[in-house]
Amino acid sequence: MTPDTTNPADLAARLAAHMPMTDLEALAAATLNGADQVQRLRATTSSAVVRGACDDVLRILRMRGSEAFVAGTLLGAARTVHHERERQKLDVVWTGPESPVTTTRLTSTVVTQLIDSAQEDLLLVSFATQAEPSIKAALQRACARGVVLTMLLENPSDNPRYTTRVDPFVRIRARRLSWPAQNRPRGASIHAKIIVVDRRSALIGSANLTGHALERNLECGILLTGGTQPARIADHIIGLVNVGHLVVE
Repeated sequence: MTPDTTNPADLAARLAAHMPMTDLEALAAATLNGADQVQRLRATTSSAVVRGACDDVLRILRMRGSEAFVAGTLLGAARTVHHERERQKLDVVWTGPESPVTTTRLTSTVVTQLIDSAQEDLLLVSFATQAEPSIKAALQRACARGVVLTMLLENPSDNPRYTTRVDPFVRIRARRLSWPAQNRPRGASIHAKIIVVDRRSALIGSANLTGHALERNLECGILLTGGTQPARIADHIIGLVNVGHLVVE
């Protein structure tokens, strides 16, 4: 169902889904004090998202005119989304032989499902990486949906011990990051294996993006769904770019 752009409840739900809690609280406080305060917030913020939200609220106020109602709706939606995000689910994901302790979460399946679930952004971090057909196809589908893909993969030019010489995803549109040799401690490797989807789900484990890791080795990972940690993991990688440890290729 298409959201009603003139309905305060629809607007609040949309903003709460995409804005940080602190920004939405500031917007609600400004709204409670009237259109002039919303205009002032718009003029002083550096965030394009907040400016757009201010424009939406000003439009609603011109049509509906109830500052207290709109502000309360914004705060209610913000608190609901915040508490829902705080609820985090954890699953264990395996590759390898079975035991009497069964699990329905298999690494190869989870990786493909995660990539196929991405709607906004997708972060991949891996050491050894191969062009596994199922993973490559899922990444291509994600790019076709408009998902912003960021990849941090080990590079032989930065790590002489890494023997793979070909980018397995060379034809896939992505923001590629690297950890240059001059920025690393001697002998260091990109050894993290991480997938973060829409800042809401994250798979962290031992499995590289290779056929053996996804289907044959004994591998274990943790799948986080909800809560604050998936976004914090993505923010850490972006923070490493911002301070210069990682670079955009």
